[in-house]
Amino acid sequence: MRVLVLLLLPLLRSVAAAEEKSLCDAGLCSCDRTWGKFNCSCTAMQDKELVLSPAVMTESTASLRIENCSRVRVMSRTWENHREVRHLDFINIGELVIENYAFSWNETLALEPIPQPGLVVSIINSSIPEIPSYSFKGRLTGIILHNVTIGTVRAFAFASLYHTEKLELTDCTVHNYEAQAFKKFSLDKLHINGGHFSGNVPSRTMVDIEVRSDLIIEKVFINNIRSFAFIIHGPKIFRLQDTHIDNIEGEAFYIIMHGKVTIQNNVFQKLSKGAFLRISVDGFTLKMKDRQAMNFENNTINNFEEGCLAFNRSSFKPLLDHILLNETCSCVLLESWNSQLSFHPTHHDSVPQTDLSDAFWCRKDESIKYGEKYIHFQDFSQQCVLSTGAHVFLIVIIACSLALVAVILIVIFFCYRWRSRHQRRWINVPTTPNNQTKKAKTNNVSGVKGQDSKIAMVVPDGRTYRETELHVIVERTEPIAEHEFVDMTVDERAMKNRQ
Repeated sequence: MRVLVLLLLPLLRSVAAAEEKSLCDAGLCSCDRTWGKFNCSCTAMQDKELVLSPAVMTESTASLRIENCSRVRVMSRTWENHREVRHLDFINIGELVIENYAFSWNETLALEPIPQPGLVVSIINSSIPEIPSYSFKGRLTGIILHNVTIGTVRAFAFASLYHTEKLELTDCTVHNYEAQAFKKFSLDKLHINGGHFSGNVPSRTMVDIEVRSDLIIEKVFINNIRSFAFIIHGPKIFRLQDTHIDNIEGEAFYIIMHGKVTIQNNVFQKLSKGAFLRISVDGFTLKMKDRQAMNFENNTINNFEEGCLAFNRSSFKPLLDHILLNETCSCVLLESWNSQLSFHPTHHDSVPQTDLSDAFWCRKDESIKYGEKYIHFQDFSQQCVLSTGAHVFLIVIIACSLALVAVILIVIFFCYRWRSRHQRRWINVPTTPNNQTKKAKTNNVSGVKGQDSKIAMVVPDGRTYRETELHVIVERTEPIAEHEFVDMTVDERAMKNRQ
């Protein structure tokens, strides 16, 4: 019985393959068998699923173009035995379902000494729910994703690629990356241009990737880049520009360069300590070409940690210019900002510290009034000095004025007190019944008519003179609370003169 089944198995497979018609026989595509070009359009069958499997593809297929389909499924190992295929284009696909090893091609010939032309896969204006593991594998010359929405990129989705020239992600929206999504392959150019990475870029998203020429990330919105997210070596150019990143954790880029680095025109919502510290230069390149250029220009930073702009200055000659700190300028915080944003030498950094305070700018309060949004740290520092000097001068003037007023008041007080203690006092002798007779006699002896007999003058030395002319000035005086005292020397002298 088993022998009979084994004999009938190839026959059953041939019958099943015969029942599954090719794309050309099904009338879905226009086929040029001479050149192996197949163009499929799903305009007439929008609601049907187009399935690509090894059985429906002819061996003479050189290029396949599928467009305007609502749903296309690429089965596992569809192109593995089609050695003549070179181009696969998927355009305007509502849902492109990819299975494991869907774009695995020519793995057995990948290590042949004579290079063979590879397969180029282009997916444009489409939606992919998931890119499973090992979807792209083998000799793939180019992988181009343009305006593609991707749900999840699984681990090892792009792995074990050979003789790859470029991997381009243009205007793509990726909701989720798994660790090791790009694993262990080499290529000439890696371009990520535009689009949005809405989820995290986890640690080891790109692992052991060798880029022989350009590594470019530009015009991308990225939520969060975790530490060691990009582990790449070999690029001659690394350019991060026109990109908006919410958070970059420390040592997010572990890149060993063979050339220069350019980081410009970016917006960083938050920079952690040592965000770019692990970007370095290969030792052989350092010996042959010395330190490489690193340009960090025209970037905006909203929040930062101390040491966020620490670079490996043993490998690079950093050039920092026009770094915009999106914080309102403050004279109190200016010095601490300058210290936190400046270079911080690492333990293996033998290059002396450099003052880069002229590279930073902060936001002004008067931006609307004067039409300028940012001001140079040095210019604002001078304003702080002038403002502080004016405040100090005003405080000194006020303090001196108060001191002078206090001194004047003290002098007036002591002068008044001295005068009140040392001035001569002129008093009238009180008239009492006991003194009326004596004062009458004194007035008769004087013989001066027309003068008040009740007036007597008392001088400090106790002497009176006949020639003394009395001028009476009536003043209001306070009553003397002392005991009454009558100078009797006047009466005694008058009696003596009469005798």
